Amino acid sequence: MHSSDDRKKRIAAAVRIGVSVLGFCLLGLVGLILAEGQNTATQSHAVAVKSDPPGAMIWKKDGRDYTCTNTLTPGSVELTFHGDNDVQRLRLRRFSYSGANLDVKAGDKEVGAALRELHYKSFLLADDAPLDLRQLNEALKKEFEKTRLGDREAFRCAPFELDYIFLTKDKETGTVELNVALRLDHSFGGSAFRLASHSANSQESHQKMAQLALENGMAEVFGRFHRLASNFPEVKTIFVRGSYSTTEAVLDTETRSVTTPKIAQSNQVLGFDGNYHQGLVVQQVHRTIQNTVVKDQDVDKTITFVMPLAQIPNTLDKKAITDAVLAAGKFQTGRVGE
Repeated sequence: MHSSDDRKKRIAAAVRIGVSVLGFCLLGLVGLILAEGQNTATQSHAVAVKSDPPGAMIWKKDGRDYTCTNTLTPGSVELTFHGDNDVQRLRLRRFSYSGANLDVKAGDKEVGAALRELHYKSFLLADDAPLDLRQLNEALKKEFEKTRLGDREAFRCAPFELDYIFLTKDKETGTVELNVALRLDHSFGGSAFRLASHSANSQESHQKMAQLALENGMAEVFGRFHRLASNFPEVKTIFVRGSYSTTEAVLDTETRSVTTPKIAQSNQVLGFDGNYHQGLVVQQVHRTIQNTVVKDQDVDKTITFVMPLAQIPNTLDKKAITDAVLAAGKFQTGRVGE
């Protein structure tokens, strides 16, 4: 009788121990879940951004494109992080300087970068350039370095960067031309610009693209470079070219090979029974099949404006410059290299 009671007590004690162990395990699991939730919780805080030189615009990456924060360095931007390991990307941009990308981690409170000047790519002439063109080029370069095309507000949220500047001289007329090359963002002009570029009516497409390009910052390029070039009467024409990447649907030929078995008869062969039999062999037949398919293709394209310097309004008013260029200028679109 006593042995039975002892056995019941031992069983009860074992059950209590098991329940206690299970409770501790559940508490640990809940703790891990809570800790994991804290590691992946959304957190927002301001990040100080600096640049050398200061005055760079801060852009925030949003999907494939960058969005202008309308904040110049040194300044701070509010960033949202989805967990401790999340990384947000910023881009610093200042006209006539190289851009810089910044990867910001959740624990960062301050980030920054040094921007390189783009003069090593600009104002380059051929070795055999005439003396007068070389002298003009050097004077224009010094004026550009001195003015930087105005104040820190120049091209404040323009979705492009300066690629390079150079002078050319028309061999037939002797006209000196100022060339400004820009690299446009993927987001340049928005969806309206991309829709216009795919229009079936090429004349209407070019007209609409030209207007959108001017409204998205190229008009300001004409205005500010007009102020620079007007100090040099030798410069008669301004070229402004923007290069950008886009995706086009193209027809392509897809080729594939297909192999199928084919049973064929062979000459009579001697069998094990001492008699001749008709033999069968399996042959592999190869065929080539071609299909026309639609594929997305990334291409580099350009939009180029040519404008007489004397017909550019002496203003930074976007609409006035846009109207003048559309009325008196020439423009074309095409692929790089065309």
